[in-house]
Amino acid sequence: MNTLSVYNPVKIHFGTGLIAETGKIAKKYSDSALIVTGKSSMQKTGTLGRLLKTLQDAGINPTVYDKITPNPTIEQIDEAAGIAREKRIGLVIGLGGGSPLDSSKAIAVAAKGDIPVWNYLKTPAKEALPVITIVSTAGTGSEVNRYSVMTNPETAEKPGFGYECMYPKEAIIDPEIMLSMPPYVTATTGFDVFVHVFEAFTGKARNAFSSAYCMQAFYLLKDNLIKSYGEPDNIEARGNMALASALAGLAIDISGVGIIHAIEHPVSGNYPDIAHGAGLAALTVESMKYNLKACKRDFMLIAHHFGIKRAGKSDDEYAGALIEKTGEILAALNLNIGLKDLGVEKEKLAKIAGEAFTTMGFAVQNNPETAGEKEVLRLLEASY
Repeated sequence: MNTLSVYNPVKIHFGTGLIAETGKIAKKYSDSALIVTGKSSMQKTGTLGRLLKTLQDAGINPTVYDKITPNPTIEQIDEAAGIAREKRIGLVIGLGGGSPLDSSKAIAVAAKGDIPVWNYLKTPAKEALPVITIVSTAGTGSEVNRYSVMTNPETAEKPGFGYECMYPKEAIIDPEIMLSMPPYVTATTGFDVFVHVFEAFTGKARNAFSSAYCMQAFYLLKDNLIKSYGEPDNIEARGNMALASALAGLAIDISGVGIIHAIEHPVSGNYPDIAHGAGLAALTVESMKYNLKACKRDFMLIAHHFGIKRAGKSDDEYAGALIEKTGEILAALNLNIGLKDLGVEKEKLAKIAGEAFTTMGFAVQNNPETAGEKEVLRLLEASY
């Protein structure tokens, strides 16, 4: 029996209206906080205003950094870290989807150090400011794990990194916040949950703990992924998707991701306007076909959890039915797209294939089927 280690110190708060409790939670860590968020959505919905009020009511002095873009850059992270150092801020609060939450963890590291955040790809971080995450989308998982993804605009590289000191102290998951998600965001972030769970469950680093998280997440996805898209005001579906997202985040924290994420990161690194979930959508079906032989039994088990009937199907047919089901999910979410539809230029595919190994090599290695640069290029071409 293989040995394994599992560690996740994040305290999770789940429930409607819990954003109002942020001030009480944050007060345990500091009297000053840097709120890291995007440029508009949390302002338009009034969520940022609600957060500011609960912090001020608790006697916490907030500073807002609202320049985070959908694919956050190292310049944004270093700028925010500089503000945190200059103002001697003691707590970072990430508010929003995956980009602000990822950035909050990277900022917390950079604020405690004296080197650019990019250097932490090679220099392990030993300490970080405490972080609280408040997630507004059901699709990142970043609220409960240590990982952060950032983009270097000069090189178009988009790597991920994560150290133990980067775990959030506490995560607030309030489904009411998610009612404001537009349909496209609901679709792309929801499909990101699906891919997180799929890759954590089929990857080489999977274990009993990550698989348990995945099984519950699959169960929740079955009934709520499409429902949350078609019924945006359904708070129960939103809440179940939020739970599935958190479970997926816990799963990838243990077992990582695979080739779909490995390829998508350089896609959106080269094309920052592409939503992460949309890039995943363009790549998933062909990647599943590539991995089918290596994890047929896993595909069959997932198919069972998605309610696909076995009657009369061979093992190959039943495993293949999961790929067909994934195509149906993408169609229902209006995400049955290719890389060409996203504006990716065919002449860039070879560059992207190489960058899957230089920036996300660990994810390629975790993929159930071995892949070299030629295989990745063929996947990109098939997904075009």
